[in-house]
Amino acid sequence: MRILITCDRYPGRPYDGLTLRIDNYVRQLSARHQFDLVCVADEHTPANVDLERHLGTVRRIPCKPAPPRQQGLFARLRSGFDIHQLYIQSDNIAAAIGQQCAAHRYDLIWDAGCNMLLNLVEARRTIPLLADQVDDAVLALGRHLSRSIKPYERLWLRKQIMLQKRFARTYIADAGRVLFVSPFDEASFQAFCPRARTATIANGVDSDYFTPRPQGPATDAPLTLVFEGVMSFEPNVEAVQHLLADVMPLVWQQEPSARLSIVGRDPAPSVLALRQERVEVTGFVDDIRPHLPQNRIFVCPMRMGAGIKNKILQAWAMGMAVVSTPEGAQGLPATDGDNLLLRSGPQAFAQAVLALGRDAALRARLGAAGRRVVEGKFSWAAKAQAFEQLCSEVAHAR
Repeated sequence: MRILITCDRYPGRPYDGLTLRIDNYVRQLSARHQFDLVCVADEHTPANVDLERHLGTVRRIPCKPAPPRQQGLFARLRSGFDIHQLYIQSDNIAAAIGQQCAAHRYDLIWDAGCNMLLNLVEARRTIPLLADQVDDAVLALGRHLSRSIKPYERLWLRKQIMLQKRFARTYIADAGRVLFVSPFDEASFQAFCPRARTATIANGVDSDYFTPRPQGPATDAPLTLVFEGVMSFEPNVEAVQHLLADVMPLVWQQEPSARLSIVGRDPAPSVLALRQERVEVTGFVDDIRPHLPQNRIFVCPMRMGAGIKNKILQAWAMGMAVVSTPEGAQGLPATDGDNLLLRSGPQAFAQAVLALGRDAALRARLGAAGRRVVEGKFSWAAKAQAFEQLCSEVAHAR
């Protein structure tokens, strides 16, 4: 097959769930299929040379939105409810996609992230579309709403949920297939788009790259917890704020020397403000593996967001013991007491952390079980095979 990937960003170094998918699926399948890429980026965006070896043509298209017009109050209010304001829509991007499709005969368009659909109206008339939603926006917004206490923010979130549902029914639901990483996201989407043809393929993890590393602090060193993620991403920000405000004080009551390491790029100012003697905020690190030795505890206190948490897959692959909220582990084959500890509420979460800190055998058992889960169910080769089959079904259904 010849597949055109469209994306609202250049898939540079794979940091998030979306770019991980592009990077690994293309690498796994490029020997059998041709992949071309049209993405929103400018000429100054650093190239992912390793990925581009597996791509055919790569077109970076800068976004040139229409110039703003003077609008009256009514027009501004109306534009706030316009679903076409949600995502990028640009004549030059649509034209570039049209030129690409005219130059090559594509079997499939893979819209990675479902953020380019407004520019694909013409192209998808003749080429089957795989709408790779990854996470369900309505599910993520609903979880945010459940945590918000600010009246204005709650109104804004309700409006966004309404707009996302309208956008999905208009531009996503009739795709050849709508793809998610978690059955919870798929079920959420199906609830308001029941006629959509949906599928779930979870992300994988490179278990050769992420392997157990016993190196780290000595066993008599202070209890050390690790959280990892893109630290400008609001669900991650909320998670570490909750961890510092509600959980760590309970841990420090019993283990005053306990430390927390927050690892990840682009820390928001509110995350940087959490730095103190016992709290490290690393910012960008070139390699997260040295921060994930087996004798540390990986914590995932997330209460917002959607999809699956690649951070837990990576921690499992590294043989780390994990403590997570149920929301943080949703979509994963997580069994409390078997391959991680699932806890709700600050007190229960803190007690689980303390119990793991005092029981090296339990840490080892949970870490080994997590590693077995990754090896058995989350190889990128297996996920790419499922993705290839799905692409074939969509391409040949037209």
